[in-house]
Amino acid sequence: MSCFGNGSAVKLYYVREYGTMTADTISAAASGSTFADSGSGFITTGKFAVGHIITVSGFTTAANNGQFKIATVAAGAITVTDIYGNAVTLVDEAAGDTVTITQEGGIPANPEFKPVRFVSEGLSPNINQIESNEINQARQRAPSRGGTYSVAGEIAAEVSFASFDDLIEAAMQGVWAADELVIGSTERSFAILERHTDISADYVYRGSRVATMNIAAPLGDKATITFGMLGTKAEAYTVPGGATFASATTSDMMVTTNGSFTEDGDAITYATEWNMTLDNGMEAAFSLFQREAYCVTNGIASVSGTMSAYLKDGTLWAKVLNETETSHTVVLEEGADSYTIELPKVRYTQGQKQVSGPGAVIPQYTYSAGYDGTTTLRITRS
Repeated sequence: MSCFGNGSAVKLYYVREYGTMTADTISAAASGSTFADSGSGFITTGKFAVGHIITVSGFTTAANNGQFKIATVAAGAITVTDIYGNAVTLVDEAAGDTVTITQEGGIPANPEFKPVRFVSEGLSPNINQIESNEINQARQRAPSRGGTYSVAGEIAAEVSFASFDDLIEAAMQGVWAADELVIGSTERSFAILERHTDISADYVYRGSRVATMNIAAPLGDKATITFGMLGTKAEAYTVPGGATFASATTSDMMVTTNGSFTEDGDAITYATEWNMTLDNGMEAAFSLFQREAYCVTNGIASVSGTMSAYLKDGTLWAKVLNETETSHTVVLEEGADSYTIELPKVRYTQGQKQVSGPGAVIPQYTYSAGYDGTTTLRITRS
């Protein structure tokens, strides 16, 4: 074992805090408030665990449908209470209906962790300090106490094909459909697992949502993607014996000597930098007598960014002065793989043009992207 943790030994993984199964082998029993599965799939298929809130649907008997809390779980049987832990009475019903059981917000019993390729990460508890205002003769303050906290931090990476599609999907709260993704309202939470393999220490950051996403294309460099995470709880973690770990992708990083930039349908071959930030307006919400965040609230998705380009002519600067509506399409590619990032409705909100001597004049433009009736941001993978 190493004498101290080294960054080169840190591995980062994630798993969706979600589980579901649909089967016609599930029955309900009043005795013991039990759902039984003759196919024994509650752990291997449904991945449910004690303490999860589940939603049951599909039973003919209405009392067997709804939300419950898992009290005990085995491969073939789940006993439940109501969501507050109080006794609940089910109705005897044989298997045969197509029943769906889902849970949201808990780590699966046998998690299938996926790796995150990253350059840096800084997930940490963001703790509110509580200070004493007591007056004492010593003229010295008592030690601070830790108050409520949430999890916050960034995961920064180099763009590579198919490496971050789940996190991009979560940031945009949409669904990849025919390799196209637009902004939606489907919230997803993850458990982020941070493994210090040299000192055998594991930490998990629960309830993590992608609050912001930044994609940057600097001149003659790699394209980068940064996910701003906001979660509810941080704690030491013991990896379950049934957990699995997928292998990381091996796709090359995308560089900004490949690809293209189109502005209002015209190719811009003289741009020097472009970046975009999606901000979901999320905030941590807290409740009385609980330190960790109760939940993370969603907000309005807004997209903005900056770009710079040589002053080739007056076309772009005129759009600043006249508040002319335009569009951006940026293509990042590596070999046959590509991501196309489209902002269909853009206005330049600020322009800065400084001349400080001989050399190229390179104005910087600040832009805001808006909703065009379908989306503010579209990403297509190919």
